[in-house]
Amino acid sequence: MAPLPSIIQTSSVVITGKTILILETILALTPADYDHLARAVQVEAAPNTMDEFCVAVSILNRVNSPMYPNSVADVVYAPGQYEGFFYRRPAAKPHVINKLKNTDKLLEAYSIIGDRTDFKGQAMLPYRVSSQDPMCHHRGNFYHYHWQS
Repeated sequence: MAPLPSIIQTSSVVITGKTILILETILALTPADYDHLARAVQVEAAPNTMDEFCVAVSILNRVNSPMYPNSVADVVYAPGQYEGFFYRRPAAKPHVINKLKNTDKLLEAYSIIGDRTDFKGQAMLPYRVSSQDPMCHHRGNFYHYHWQS
């Protein structure tokens, strides 16, 4: 059995059932899932920031939610869900795929956004409620629950 990610081995954060669920989801990702995640991250996240991992985790949160499709591909390519895909569908960059395989960073992102499934970009910052909508980087998105307007 593979060792636990170092964030779990050394973290003072309480590990909950929801943390285990997201960890199980991460550990079950296939190469195709990482390809789909990378494509979405490339068009939705602030490059080279923690926001990349937070976008990926918000997608995984959707996979785990009964309100959304239960596969990475179906979530990523659902009509009208990710504005970045309105304009382009880039090939997944290998360095983004490799970056997203960092389980510790994905778990760190989960510790920031929790079960939030939605995000809004910089143009919507005037509508952000900072006490409820975390950000992973000042140039990135802010994250919220599907029921928040």
